[in-house]
Amino acid sequence: MQNETKQIMSSIQSMERGTVFFPSDFAYLAINSKLVLKVLERATRAQIILRLAMGIYCYPKVEEKYGLGVLYPSYEEIAQRIAQRDNIKIVPTGAYAQNLLGLTTQVPMNVVFLTDGRTKTIKLFNGHTIRFSHAAQKNFAFKCKTLMLLTFALKDMGQDGITDEQTQRVRSLLVNIPLEQLKLDLHLMPDWIRNYILKFYE
Repeated sequence: MQNETKQIMSSIQSMERGTVFFPSDFAYLAINSKLVLKVLERATRAQIILRLAMGIYCYPKVEEKYGLGVLYPSYEEIAQRIAQRDNIKIVPTGAYAQNLLGLTTQVPMNVVFLTDGRTKTIKLFNGHTIRFSHAAQKNFAFKCKTLMLLTFALKDMGQDGITDEQTQRVRSLLVNIPLEQLKLDLHLMPDWIRNYILKFYE
C-alpha cells in the first residue's frame, strides 16, 4: 500500500502545474480505485492538490513573486478537460461567451457550454456551476472561433440588448476577420445576427 501511494503521488507531482485531472487518470497504474480516492483525499487535506468538484482535482500553480499563492484553473480549463475525458465538443455560450469576448466584465456564477454530449451540471467547490447543455451539431460547425462565440453571446443578449459600447467592442473584434472568412460562417447565424454583423463590412 505504501508503494502504491508513492506511485500515485509521484504521478501527481510529475504533472505540469495547473493540470486538471480525474481519479480515472491513474488507471494505468492498475491500483484499486478506492485506494486512489483515499490518496487523493489525503493529498487534498495536505493542500498538495485542490478538489474542484466531485471527482475533479487540480495540481495547482503557485504564484510566489507577487504573493498570490495558489491559482485556480479557469472555468474553460476545467470544462475542456472534462470534454477531453468524455470525448465531446463544447462551446462557451451566454454570459460566459460575452465575458470571454470582452462584452462584459462580469463573470457569471453559472457558466454554460453547449455540447454534443449529454446535458449535465458540475457543482464546483465555490458554489458556482459549469453546465453542459446538449445542442445540435450545427452549433459546432463554425470555422472561426470568434464568430462562434460572438453568435452565442449576441443570441443571449438579444437584438435590443446591445449597448453602443458593446457595438464598439464588436467592431474591434471583427477588424481582423476578413469578409471572405466571415462568409464561411454566415449561414450558421440567425438572420438578425447575420444582418447586424454584415453592417460592419459596409
